[in-house]
Amino acid sequence: MKLRTLLIIAAMAVGVAAQAQTTAEKVKSFANERMSLSGYLQGGFEYNEANDPSTTFYLKRARLSLTGNFLQEKMDFRLQVDMAGSPKICDLYYRYKPLNELNVELGQFKLPFAMENELCGPTTFEFIEYSYLTMYLTRNANKYDGIAATGRDVGAQLYGGFIAREGYNIINYNVGIFNGAGINLKDNNSSKDFVGRVMIKPIKDLSISASYMHSVTNYAGNTYMKAPRWSVGAWYNSRHVVVRSEFAQANFGGNRTNTLYALAGYHFEKPWSVAGRYEFIRDEANILNEERITLAGIYKPYKFLRLQLDGSYVMNHRPDATKPGTLGVNLLVTAIF
Repeated sequence: MKLRTLLIIAAMAVGVAAQAQTTAEKVKSFANERMSLSGYLQGGFEYNEANDPSTTFYLKRARLSLTGNFLQEKMDFRLQVDMAGSPKICDLYYRYKPLNELNVELGQFKLPFAMENELCGPTTFEFIEYSYLTMYLTRNANKYDGIAATGRDVGAQLYGGFIAREGYNIINYNVGIFNGAGINLKDNNSSKDFVGRVMIKPIKDLSISASYMHSVTNYAGNTYMKAPRWSVGAWYNSRHVVVRSEFAQANFGGNRTNTLYALAGYHFEKPWSVAGRYEFIRDEANILNEERITLAGIYKPYKFLRLQLDGSYVMNHRPDATKPGTLGVNLLVTAIF
């Protein structure tokens, strides 16, 4: 092979390598600027008189999240997976945000029913366990209507706000349609769930919410039951004080259920917070009939570490209750990265 040919090949190789390096640098720069990786681990120790055994160490959540934003932050996405227990995809959604008044979200994400489910995350929530309202009626863990889906579903929603003020909108809305079958699943019936919420913020620190959910569930094989539900609530959240309360009613297969929680908390100058909550859930069939009082203390010495200690007393009013009341103490450690 002639020397001239070798020089041409070498020059081409150097050019290709330089181009590849430039492309890799552009990709890396784009990823660093537009994408981020984060997550958190939650585990703890629990004592509960109602359980057998009454004491246990546990792993609650182990989540990893990849987010990105594009088109001058008018489009973003999120992928969140949970490795605790059976690995599963929690969130996988895309959002297009062309206007303050109108935005579109597609994929799997939290249901916009009531306030606590969507707006209070596990790393910022005042308590270790969500309220009865959130646990049962937004399908977080307990199978009120046969579905336990971490408060999420597959679907689409429109959302936005009107009358913008500095840092908030006075009128906010969410309107969505979902499969109603739970996470990571196709629909299992011909019906869809419809969820709507309106939230009014007369001032920055105060929110007043009303929401409705139409649902038909495929319960116990081929038994289809209507399970509509509605909620109203208010939330005051300032630098130091938080007060929140919601009432919700659901009707699953003719069994009407009422549930309410009311909480108050105080954020001292970092790193301490304290909170207290009273709640109940009651249904006409007397399947769910409990009251619970919870006191909580939160210590966050660093941005990546959060310690929570909850003490709760549950009053069980069901006919099959073996104890009128049970005590529980829960310690949760959250590591954030």
